[in-house]
Amino acid sequence: MFDEAQRAHDAGRVAHVHKADVAQSEPEHLLEFMLRVPEWSVLVALVGTGQAIHVGEEGGIALWRDALAKLAHGNWIVHAPANIEHALAGASLRTRWNPALNLDTELRHHLVPRVHAFVDGLLQDAPPGQLAGIARELRDGGHRFLVTTDLDAAKQYLRERYGEAPRSRYGLLASSKDKLLPDWGVDNTFQTTKRLRAGPWFNQPPSGPLSCCRLDTVATEFVAQGLELDMALLAWGTDFVRENGAWTNRHARGTKGPVHDTLALRRNSYRVLLTRGRDGTVLFVPPVGELAETLAHLERAGVERLA
Repeated sequence: MFDEAQRAHDAGRVAHVHKADVAQSEPEHLLEFMLRVPEWSVLVALVGTGQAIHVGEEGGIALWRDALAKLAHGNWIVHAPANIEHALAGASLRTRWNPALNLDTELRHHLVPRVHAFVDGLLQDAPPGQLAGIARELRDGGHRFLVTTDLDAAKQYLRERYGEAPRSRYGLLASSKDKLLPDWGVDNTFQTTKRLRAGPWFNQPPSGPLSCCRLDTVATEFVAQGLELDMALLAWGTDFVRENGAWTNRHARGTKGPVHDTLALRRNSYRVLLTRGRDGTVLFVPPVGELAETLAHLERAGVERLA
């Protein structure tokens, strides 16, 4: 079975270079690979809703519905949590709904509930008063969202907080699409971040030359997704800001490829970046006019000023 899967994988690598396949979504590619396996196969997909950050992924669960409708031909049985039944509607699929498949316990944050609820509400325009109540719950549970306009103060806070915990990890994160942050000592440029070695960055001790704890190299959403720190220092950029009471990405760097919703990609990127810290996140918001409304929005939502 593993040999067949490997052959399917190798065949899929070849398929990626064919012009006809360029427009296919990732779910379509995966299903095509599995259809090459003789007799039968099982595909297990862990889909983090709201964390699609690559071009072409912003369709979310709907991409799986479309791929299954196109390629399944009634031969697949889909096992999924009932809370996504509406997203798969209209695909004429054989389905089995199982609530146990909804992985909604937040292990990353030391079992502190509602971190994702707070982050999602923050990025989706929930009322600030409602968010402030969730922020208080998180604070009572030991999870902190803090904000400052002083990058050095943020770095000093993390070094002091974890100074006697050499196995703890804290690091500097930033969006890949911001254009302002290099002027404020946060080098998120592609030429720099592409050289970051994720393994040493996450795993070297604080004294290591490549360690995240040095707080001098930046991990973007593409490096940080799926990994975690004890606490994150997130530099908030101008690629996703509040203007006139709404989120906008009009200051972001351009995105290559066919993108249906660039704002969704930025929102999802910040959702990833805001949920990397087990103990919490310190937000550095540069003191510039473009970010003044964003800073005020964060504070109204219950994000505390770093003392």
